[in-house]
Amino acid sequence: MERRILVIINRLGGRGFARRAHRVASEMLTRAGLEHEILATRSMRKIRGAAASAAERGFTEITCIGGDGTVGMVTNQVTGKDVLLSLVPGGTGNILAKHLNVPLRLRAALRVVIASEHVVDLDCIERDDRLHVLNLSIGLSSLAMTDVDGRMKRLLGTAAYFFVVLGHLARRGPARFCVVADGQVRRVRGRELLLTNAGFSKTALAPLFADSRPDDGRLELSIFHLSGGRGLLGMLYDVVLHTNRYRDRYLQRLYITESLHISSKPELPVQADGDGVGSGSVIVRLRRAAVRVRVPDPNLSIIDWAIAEISPVRAAER
Repeated sequence: MERRILVIINRLGGRGFARRAHRVASEMLTRAGLEHEILATRSMRKIRGAAASAAERGFTEITCIGGDGTVGMVTNQVTGKDVLLSLVPGGTGNILAKHLNVPLRLRAALRVVIASEHVVDLDCIERDDRLHVLNLSIGLSSLAMTDVDGRMKRLLGTAAYFFVVLGHLARRGPARFCVVADGQVRRVRGRELLLTNAGFSKTALAPLFADSRPDDGRLELSIFHLSGGRGLLGMLYDVVLHTNRYRDRYLQRLYITESLHISSKPELPVQADGDGVGSGSVIVRLRRAAVRVRVPDPNLSIIDWAIAEISPVRAAER
């Protein structure tokens, strides 16, 4: 099938980056002989509309240049349609791209779009007919999401959330949760319940989610107890030294293959992929193979992608 690529650039990532991404994407895709169209916009409405109509307009793929929020927005528009998604990191965290081993450099990531034939079927978290590609939580992280503003994110990046979480740890005690995981009821106390589809590769939390895969047909529910100094010190040790040596002291892990219902007392805010989605309770289910995503070919070495960063012409000749 002939490839026709719609490139969506979220200009909220920065005007300078958007201009460069537009120029480099046009240059590399044209050189590769790939038919394409580029939309660069700050309008979420235009992004949603373009992604939703891509299949009807004859596009076989969407290359999403932006952050995790942009990827999630596009995913919701293409699920169930015969459209392949590619990621080019352009946001603050780029968590999904990191987890899928997509290069963070612009040219190298575009080289994956052009040359890789490796595709994964990405699972998603489904809530109220909306898909979330990364995670959903109730507790410390959802509280942090409400406290961290755009200025803090620009100044500190993802570290802003870490500092805010520490502040809530000092001020708040554990909450009570009722968890119904695949029909089994559990009542637990903890500071945070974190449901993940993809782990946190290339971050301090990566060792805690070493067995997480976004295409394995299950979700991971992490119950962070952190009810005593021993657990908190164990987590700080693991985070600082990038290990999971003391994980059992502060973390309980459940695996979800169908559905999950969480409620909290006191009522706490709920976040999904960084956006507030309510408070008190949430019902979700696993949506298997919700969208097809192009990822780096695991048979190619990191040197191949490094060459692509230096010279896309030399990479194309290999």
